[in-house]
Amino acid sequence: MALLDPIRSLDPPDRPDWRSALSTAQFGPMAEDLVAVSVEAAASGSATIARPIVDRGVDLYLRRLRSLLTFPIQVKAFQHLSPDGNGNLDIPVSDVAADSSGHLVMVHLPPPHDQLYRRLFLIPFSEFRERCPRALLHGRECFSFTANFSGVAGDLWRDCLLDIDRLPQWLASLPGWNPPIPPAPHPPRPHPLVEGDALTQWRGDIGRLWAATELERGGGGSIVLAEDRVRLDTVTLLIHDLSSRHVAALHIRTGKITIGRTVHFEVPRPPFFVDERLYVLLVLLKPDDRVHDFCLLIPSNAVPGLGYSETITLDPLTKRFEPYRVPSDEVAQVFLKRVFGA
Repeated sequence: MALLDPIRSLDPPDRPDWRSALSTAQFGPMAEDLVAVSVEAAASGSATIARPIVDRGVDLYLRRLRSLLTFPIQVKAFQHLSPDGNGNLDIPVSDVAADSSGHLVMVHLPPPHDQLYRRLFLIPFSEFRERCPRALLHGRECFSFTANFSGVAGDLWRDCLLDIDRLPQWLASLPGWNPPIPPAPHPPRPHPLVEGDALTQWRGDIGRLWAATELERGGGGSIVLAEDRVRLDTVTLLIHDLSSRHVAALHIRTGKITIGRTVHFEVPRPPFFVDERLYVLLVLLKPDDRVHDFCLLIPSNAVPGLGYSETITLDPLTKRFEPYRVPSDEVAQVFLKRVFGA
């Protein structure tokens, strides 16, 4: 008896015949998710995709793992094309930032809109702003984007059209992507599940959410905070300054102050990396789980000298940690000034 071909059995099934009546509010995020999955899979473990907490014009942040090499991505999607593969889209000029590292990703989701079409457009923001025709629409200046997904000769954007299976080559062409990232200094240690881990994680969430709130307040709408869906390295929050276009990051640790007025400081070594715009923030929690009156804001390049696992006394503060003491209500302003000069 002939055996089933194990490879053929994994081929995608025929597309379902259900009817999709998606609203625009649903369709956009679905397209963003499909682009994120495709790009992250094409990176073969070398990249992560962060999603903004608050939408300020960038949909996804593509980042090389264990670095702050980051490329903002804005996704525009077509539900329908003309029979010959043409798509037309009017995009307000203010919606496309003058960011040399950013890319527009134009995709088509054929019915029932659960997969990307096999070709997509990848256009640098700067190139799009320079080449795309403009028009006045309802009193608003817009880019009038017209392109053909079948790749016909003479199409203005044909040089930006890419088969989806060529995404790994596109990633390799990004500036700075190819140089290898240094390996982690130490192999990961097994971390057995112990009683109290859930409580520790919950307190960690308090510190992360508090820091995000303070940064959002301190940024006054001029920054974007983004998070990886699955955290694979040191970065807890990615911070994008919309005026300078620079990117910074925080690795957030949360420590509960003990009865003896000490707190444990620990940074996992294996995924840790150093960057001038990467800081470690130690949020201290009082016995009632409210934030203490000061935090420790430490440049990443100072961590190896301080130690990755230390017990810190608070009364008085351990001397070598004193330079990193920042009042809790000033953490956001101090951090943003250091990394962006704001």
